[in-house]
Parts: sequence; C-alpha cells; structure tokens
Amino acid sequence: MSYRLEKFASTLKQALGEILLEESLNPDFKFVTISRITVSGDLKKAEIFISSPLKALDDIAQQLQRSQGFIKNRLAKKMILRHMPELRFCKDLAFAFDQKIAALQNEEDHESTNS
Repeated sequence: MSYRLEKFASTLKQALGEILLEESLNPDFKFVTISRITVSGDLKKAEIFISSPLKALDDIAQQLQRSQGFIKNRLAKKMILRHMPELRFCKDLAFAFDQKIAALQNEEDHESTNS
C-alpha cells in the first residue's frame, strides 16, 4: 500500500474510532475495535475490519453497515474529502482466532498446574 493510502487509512481509522466511541448512541459500538482498514487505490471503497469482545460480532457488523449514513455524515465533518468512500464493515477473523488460541493456552496451563 502506498504512503498516501496508508495515511488516509490511518486518518479514517482515527476518525471512525472517535465517532463510534463518542458520537454513536448504540452502546455496542463502544466495544468495537477497528483492527485495520484497507482502501482501494481510487479511495472510493474502504473495508473496515472490526473485532469486539462481545459475542454477536456478525450483528454488530450489520448494525454498523445499517448506520453507514450516520457514520459517513460524521466523517464528512471530520475529514475534508471530495468523495466519501463506500464503507464496508467486516469481521476480523484473525482476532477471534487469536482469542481461541489464548483460551486454549490458558486451559492447557491450568491443566498442567493442577497435575
């Protein structure tokens, strides 16, 4: 990814984080972590990979997708852009995988100390 795209993704990630944490009325959005953002070369599409300690990550991703109008409106006030990118919220499966591995390691450590 070019420097320009990385800088845009970083700025977008910061602005989205502020919106979800401070401006959103949905309490589930406050527990969302934006793990990474990929942006198309023409800046017209952005995939936002999210994770959350809450169990219903699919539901949260759908709620975020439905709230895209609100989020894009707030982003337009924070970022000066000619065109606002189309946002697509996706589950970050790597985070869930890491959590499962950590749980298995904790379980294994617990069993070895009890033996």
